[in-house]
Amino acid sequence: RVTPSIHYTMGGININAAGEVQERISEGTIGAHRRIRRLFAAGEVTGGVHGGNRLAGNSLLECVVVGRVAGQRAATINF
Repeated sequence: RVTPSIHYTMGGININAAGEVQERISEGTIGAHRRIRRLFAAGEVTGGVHGGNRLAGNSLLECVVVGRVAGQRAATINF
């Protein structure tokens, strides 16, 4: 029996090039964001990396690349 399922979600968390989660700044410039310290994201939870859609094979590559970049950046933080 075949049932419907979710194949891939386009997420919604905004990240920068280092995989740091961004929050929208409500006051000031429209569309401005700032990072949330010590919070990183990669993979299906992120949004905007592929725009409105993605090519079929890009999801795994995104997880590996952004995950690696975010991990390397997180490793530089002194707690």
